Amino acid sequence: MAAWDEVFDVVVMGSGAAGVSAAIAAQHRGCQTLVLERSDKLGGTSAVSGGVPWIPNNHHMHEVGTTDSREQALTYLRSLSLGKMDVELAETYVDEAPGVLRFLEEETQLAFRALKTPDYHPEHPGGTFGRSVSPGLFPAGELGELRAHLRSAPCFPLPVAMTDIDDGTNMLDPEVIGDRLAKGMVGTGMALMAGLIKGAVDKGVEFRRNARGRRLVIEDGAIVGIEVEQDGRMVRIGARRAVILASGGFEWNKDMATDLMAGSIEGPLSPPYNEGDGLIMAAEAQASMANTHEAWWMPMIRIPGDEYEGQQLNRMVVGERASPGSIMVNRAGKRFVNEAHNYNDVGRAFRNFDPVAFDYPNLPAWIILDGSFLDKYPFGTRYPGDPIPAWLESAPSLRQLAEKIGVDPDGLEDTVTRFNANVARGEDPDFHRGQSKYDRHYGDPSREGALQSLGPVDQAPFYACRVYSGVLGTKGGPKINARSEVVNVRGGRIPGLYAAGNVSGGFTGMAYPGAGATIGPGLVFGHIAGREAASSVNRF
Repeated sequence: MAAWDEVFDVVVMGSGAAGVSAAIAAQHRGCQTLVLERSDKLGGTSAVSGGVPWIPNNHHMHEVGTTDSREQALTYLRSLSLGKMDVELAETYVDEAPGVLRFLEEETQLAFRALKTPDYHPEHPGGTFGRSVSPGLFPAGELGELRAHLRSAPCFPLPVAMTDIDDGTNMLDPEVIGDRLAKGMVGTGMALMAGLIKGAVDKGVEFRRNARGRRLVIEDGAIVGIEVEQDGRMVRIGARRAVILASGGFEWNKDMATDLMAGSIEGPLSPPYNEGDGLIMAAEAQASMANTHEAWWMPMIRIPGDEYEGQQLNRMVVGERASPGSIMVNRAGKRFVNEAHNYNDVGRAFRNFDPVAFDYPNLPAWIILDGSFLDKYPFGTRYPGDPIPAWLESAPSLRQLAEKIGVDPDGLEDTVTRFNANVARGEDPDFHRGQSKYDRHYGDPSREGALQSLGPVDQAPFYACRVYSGVLGTKGGPKINARSEVVNVRGGRIPGLYAAGNVSGGFTGMAYPGAGATIGPGLVFGHIAGREAASSVNRF
């Protein structure tokens, strides 16, 4: 038997939504549980997200006037499968998710509300809205000494909730924001993680920061502990019942991303600690791998001088693509996608491959704006009325702009002429922008129909900003079964090893069903992992 520096019933690697959900479930069932966090901050990628889980058939959907069912949700997921979705895990998710949401509301101080946000493919069979739920604001001061170690969102750290959009709250109102700040409130992903961490601490879960998992301890084919690098030394921690991997993806590991993913990643939007630690340890334990070629794709922009944790900060591009008066083009000056479509599938279009040219023709790409856009809508960190930032390229004509950014001038002029003519008819026959409810959700609500997203690009001066192929996180890793147990290369389970969240093989395959389809499975399969780990027997 291995000699341990300390012993717990369950050891969880990662302090994001999946890891803390697992810890709460295990501790709730009587297990002494430890959460290890590699960085100095708690909350993982979940803390810098919108904090929204996608929960089919949840008990809040009636709040926004809709309903759901098991079969409707599964019909929707099947419509997105393309033969890549793990059907057994999809069924498990749909069956378990509503109960996990209720459990979290009962066992923590978190309170959720359904959003009016449509699924990402709402016109598909079974598609609807209300499956995405948002936590309310959370008084982070209740974390006590851990408040200083809650990871802060770099792009929008203000205390706002996604429900503020549905409620019509002016999220930039100084009085509103000032009052919330005075009360110590946090929003979005910070609220989700503050609530989860508080719930875990209240149950007795122990958190340990600056503790990097390095190697699983294996005896007789079972996982019995983990070796952890902390304060410059290796610590051996025994896990009587299980180790649960919830350490995020591998998007910051350049070698691993090159080896495992199709095409290039120009930049991650997650904190720079997701280097595949959990995947490496699982591979050493002979875990089977699944879905490693996939990620949660996200178009992004970069602003010179922006940094987060010593790395270039990459910013997501959502409303900028969906509002009237903008288009995206490749270096030929051609549009290549419905710009207002969900970010995952727009991001996938950057990776289209031309077999004749042996090239990715949509890299690099640019978002093109006219002057009226900047008069009405935010772009990155710039709001209407602010000075035009130097990081936006500008020119008095489209041709001059194209020459300035290295885009084919004839191609851009032809593209804009065609686009504007179609907009005048209220349509986009090339890419169908504005037809889906999702396209219009992030557009201009003061306009009607497809014109909520469609608008001409015709008022000088014209502006451009480079758009990069980014990822919110990878979605592949050790394959799990319906009990969140890690599966070995021969199809059996690895005793004592569980996984959840982006460290594990994403059951949705290529698909991103709706807002929160990253966090939702993390919470649910994390909960299952903690529950099942707690029900197992002590191995020593």
